Amino acid sequence: MNTRQPANVLKIILLITLGFLLSCSSMNSKNFIGSAVVEAQTYQVATTAQGTIVALYKEEGQQVAKGELIAVIDTVPLVLRVNEVNTSLAELLGSIAAQKDQLSSQESDVKGVEREYKRIAELVAQGSAPSQQKDNLQTQVESSSLRVQANKMSLTALAAKISTINAQKAELMNQIAHCYVRSPAPGTVLTKYKNLGEVALPGNPVFEIGAYDTMQVDFYVPQTMLAGFRLGQAVRIRLDDQGSGNKKKETFVPAQITWISSDAEFSPKNIQTRESRNELVFKIRALAANKDGILKRGLPVEVWR
Repeated sequence: MNTRQPANVLKIILLITLGFLLSCSSMNSKNFIGSAVVEAQTYQVATTAQGTIVALYKEEGQQVAKGELIAVIDTVPLVLRVNEVNTSLAELLGSIAAQKDQLSSQESDVKGVEREYKRIAELVAQGSAPSQQKDNLQTQVESSSLRVQANKMSLTALAAKISTINAQKAELMNQIAHCYVRSPAPGTVLTKYKNLGEVALPGNPVFEIGAYDTMQVDFYVPQTMLAGFRLGQAVRIRLDDQGSGNKKKETFVPAQITWISSDAEFSPKNIQTRESRNELVFKIRALAANKDGILKRGLPVEVWR
């Protein structure tokens, strides 16, 4: 009787343990969403300038920081054009200075003729001077005033030319700035499209960079589960991390749903879910901060609630 009692107790303990494990498995099954592969947000780094590539500072697989200089396009043709514009601008400024001096002289002449006209007009009124002299001075006043007005219009036109030349210079300086290609985000050089000495064309990428500060995972859910997801919802990315003593431990990285497809599609061949693979599914994207660099491009992971 006493020998059977410990065996019964052991059976009860085993049953309780098994039930607990089954309940945990059931709970984990509810939290599991599906499998995915980590991807990086990619940038096609191009330039609006055209010219020969004179420097490339990165190779495929190397890390880059945001704003880091990664390539340089020949700026000599643009610099020569800037020098031409500066020369034209200097000549135009010289013409404006001379025109202003001439205008000042003409305005002084007008004032002198006007004073002489007033003096002669008084003498003509007193009968001390002939009226023809007054008429001649009046004609001089009118012609001098017209020359002053024409000179002012010329100065206005020259000022407009200066604005045009300054705009051309600003455009050239902007093109020169685009000759220095910089990384738009921190990440890894995935593809180098151009080699040293090749010609870069406007809009054609020089590098493809994958950002590593934020990684993304795309997973698929059937229509029956779609109502349970919303933009901004928090999910977890599970990956296996090698622990001490060759024992695997689970690591979860928090993520946030940023995009939910509005169109259904057939299950991709690489999809791994615990629902039927033959039904229509919806694609969902989640972004995860990768501060410690634990997420790698191409790493298989699981998505959990």
